[in-house]
Amino acid sequence: MTDEERILAKRWVDTWKAAGPLLEKVREDDIRASVTADGFRVFDGFVKASLVSHPPQPWSGLVEQQKWFSKWPRA
Repeated sequence: MTDEERILAKRWVDTWKAAGPLLEKVREDDIRASVTADGFRVFDGFVKASLVSHPPQPWSGLVEQQKWFSKWPRA
């Protein structure tokens, strides 16, 4: 690593040390300001919209799941 690369790497680390706590504060504020019920409504809308182009199959998928599980080593 050249001296110039070392200086750039140190500057990058120092920048993230300064930005990290600020970004964490923004993240925490966003979480506190969010409304869980609104999030559920949005998620529900996405699921319903995807069902138009990807309707559920006539089976539950449990048989396929058991096939996958049967391949795993038993403890």
